[in-house]
Amino acid sequence: MGWQDIFTRNIGWKTTSLLLAVLTWITINTIQTGSNPERFQSQAFTEQRVDNTAIIPMASPPATTNRINIIQAYDIRVLKLPDDPTQYILEPAKVTLTLASDANPAPDLTSPTAVKVLLDPSDIPLEINETNKQVRVLVPEGTIIKGMLPEKVKVTRLKPTPTLPPVETESVESSDAESEE
Repeated sequence: MGWQDIFTRNIGWKTTSLLLAVLTWITINTIQTGSNPERFQSQAFTEQRVDNTAIIPMASPPATTNRINIIQAYDIRVLKLPDDPTQYILEPAKVTLTLASDANPAPDLTSPTAVKVLLDPSDIPLEINETNKQVRVLVPEGTIIKGMLPEKVKVTRLKPTPTLPPVETESVESSDAESEE
C-alpha cells in the first residue's frame, strides 16, 4: 500500500472525522470562555436611546430635577438680505420640535428668541422656483433636539413684480393748460 492509497482510501470518513474534531474543539472553547469572568472586563455595555438616534454607554442618569421635555411648533424664519425683494412661500410655515434639556438653570424653550428655526434660500439656484429644503434649528446650550417634523419644507420663490416709476401728472396737466392758451 502506497502513500497515495493511505490519503485517498475512505476519504469520506476522514473528512467527517476532521469536521467532528473541529466542531468538538469549537464547542469546548466556547464553554471555557463562557465561564470566564474576565471576558466582561473588556466589553462596554450600551443601550438604545428612546429616539433611536444613537447608542450611548450605559450610565446612571444624573440626579437632577431640571429635566425639561417640550413639544412645540415654531415659525420658520427666512434668512435674506434686507434689500432683497424676493418673497418665499413655505409649506408648512411651522416646524414641530421635540426638545429636552438638563441644563441648570433651565432655558425657556417656549420663547421664540431662545429657539430659532431658520431657512437659508441663498443656495437655491435662480432658475429653480420650487424645491424642498432642510431647515436649521438653533437652540440654547444644553438643549437636545429629540425630534423635528417635518425636517424639510417646500419652498416656493415668488418672482418680484417690477416697480414702474411714478408718472408725473402735474407736468402733463400744465403742458395741456399751456397748449389750450
